[in-house]
Amino acid sequence: PAPKGLKPDKDGKPPVTLCLFYQYVEPPWSPKEHRHAMAYVISLAKRLGVTGRGRCATEGLNCTLTGTAEAIRGFAQGLRDWNQIFNDTDFKFTDGLPWTKRFKAFTLQKKEELVAYGLPPEKAPSLKDNRTVHVEATEYHEMMKKPDTVIIDVRNFYESNIGHFQPPENGAELIDPKMRNSHEFPKWLNMPETQEKLKGKKVMMYCTGGIRCERASALLSQIEEEKPDFKTQGIVMVRGGIERYMRTYPAGGFWKGKNYLFDRRFEQIPEKKSQEELEKDIESVCCVCKKDWAQYRGAFKCSEMRCQVPVIVCTECQPGAASRKLLCPLCEEGYTLRDKEMCALRPASMGEGEDDASRKRKEPPKTNWVEEKARRKREKHVDKEPSKRIFVGNLPLVIDATTLRRTLGGGVELIRWIPDRTTGLWYGSSFVQMATLEQAQRLVKRALEGKGLRMGKRRLRISFAPVNESEEWPPADFKALERPPVPVNPGK
Repeated sequence: PAPKGLKPDKDGKPPVTLCLFYQYVEPPWSPKEHRHAMAYVISLAKRLGVTGRGRCATEGLNCTLTGTAEAIRGFAQGLRDWNQIFNDTDFKFTDGLPWTKRFKAFTLQKKEELVAYGLPPEKAPSLKDNRTVHVEATEYHEMMKKPDTVIIDVRNFYESNIGHFQPPENGAELIDPKMRNSHEFPKWLNMPETQEKLKGKKVMMYCTGGIRCERASALLSQIEEEKPDFKTQGIVMVRGGIERYMRTYPAGGFWKGKNYLFDRRFEQIPEKKSQEELEKDIESVCCVCKKDWAQYRGAFKCSEMRCQVPVIVCTECQPGAASRKLLCPLCEEGYTLRDKEMCALRPASMGEGEDDASRKRKEPPKTNWVEEKARRKREKHVDKEPSKRIFVGNLPLVIDATTLRRTLGGGVELIRWIPDRTTGLWYGSSFVQMATLEQAQRLVKRALEGKGLRMGKRRLRISFAPVNESEEWPPADFKALERPPVPVNPGK
């Protein structure tokens, strides 16, 4: 039930409730079930006036939502009524937030994975076969005191940089894989030196809310099965993640610093920890002046094109930061997991009576399924008639025209951000008018060759986009915008 006593603010706006949840589905939804799930979740959010963002894959659903206390709980109940698997879902509610923390719209992205580990569905380690134990925050806290134990931060390095668990002296050893993104975790886990650190130890894992630990722990569990000489003393993860631990230990417990968040709160801090204690916890610095700082504000990114993770810029350095070369701590150090080898996994399940030999005969040649899908998308439009107008897709959702012009290398006459016809939201596609046909041909050719044309980790999809006879180009209502448009009333 919704809590009582929540009152509107001075402007009459109701308090906001935030909800975090994830739910994996095994066996995965079929393509038809996946489409139905997408449609149902979108309609449920619209009917209840719930905003936020989510990822929906054949393997399940993951959302961060905002709305009134009644609407959010109605959304959770709506999922339970629709599919009984959500009766097992851990919905994490935070009530009484100010109206300013509310998401403006609801967006649900169709994804291959809930967490981008780069594991194809047919080889993603099974959660049902996962021997990892979920423990409550109090038990997890006590386990950090024990020797012969390691605790792995399964989050990205830029998150760990402003806060992490700090086990007591003579207790567990903290291990930070120093990942730029989740795709690098299987590569880190596959490294011999990593497995040597974990061998014979009790392995603890943690992340913000638990979703990243689910598949990460299952992956470690499967590696144990496949390597007889590699064994741990067991794997555990904290139920509800850091978020639940902080509520259990409002003074901080063994937590040091801030918990990086992907919603409009930006970060979570222990409620009863003093400002003086929080300042003593700071280990991160401004990437410009190097003074102690632990806030990500201004959406600044690492200037290295293959990195582009968030970087910390203090208030004093922000005004001139956009014109400087900003480097994250990993790029300054020269550290990368990018070129390490991925785990070689067996299929997640094997048919009855099927042995390894017969399975290997059936297996298709090894390929990177993510890259293969992207290659097919790129080549889909390769036979289109050459034109000065080109389509550019798979752009970062945080981008501006100046950055896009610089990436394409000159000759850009105009950029039209392409919004979704239904919601009005922008999902990373644009039309770009080049000054000459030769410049357009150069970009299309470059995008198809080798590693293609990239923005950070994203390989751009570029193809010719000839203007149709019935099409007005540019449109009569065209306006040159520095950034993609944001609709006032999405979906209306």
